[in-house]
Order: sequence, then C-alpha cells, then structure tokens
Amino acid sequence: MKQKEFQEFVINSLTSLKNDVSSLNIRTTEQEKLQDLTVKHLTKLSERMTSVESTVLRIETRMENKIIDKIKGLFDGHQQHEDRLEQHESRLNHIEKIAR
Repeated sequence: MKQKEFQEFVINSLTSLKNDVSSLNIRTTEQEKLQDLTVKHLTKLSERMTSVESTVLRIETRMENKIIDKIKGLFDGHQQHEDRLEQHESRLNHIEKIAR
C-alpha cells in the first residue's frame, strides 16, 4: 500500500468513525429525551395515584363515620321489629291456649 492510499484509508476510516460517533450522539440524545418523557409520565402517574389514594381514604372515612352508623341503625330497627313480632306471636299463642 502506498502512502497516498494509506492516507486515504486513514481519512476514510476516520470519517466513518466520526459518522458513527455522530450517530451514537444522536441516539444518545433521543434516549435522553425518551427517558425524560418516561420520568414525566411516571411523575403524572404518581400524582394520579396519590389523588386516587386520597379519594379512597375519604370514601373509607365516610363509610366508617356515616354509612356504617346508618346501617347499624337500620339493623337495630329491624331487630326491634323482630322482637315485637316475637312478643305478638307469644301473646297470640298464649291467647290461643287460653281460648281452647
């Protein structure tokens, strides 16, 4: 290989290497952009998750403080009606025994 051919080979190799490095730089920049987007999406997702957790906590608290008390009240009322019905049935049975 002559000196001129060698110089051309080196220049071509360096040019190719420079293009490869430029291509790697471009890909690295694109990856950084994608990473930034991913971080932004994860941040938004985290914020939404925090909002959902807050809403669930508020619903749980409301259930514990209001709805469960109302359900207990309804159950107690139902139990009182059951007790009254049993008392009436007992009285009716007693009256039937006396009437015989």
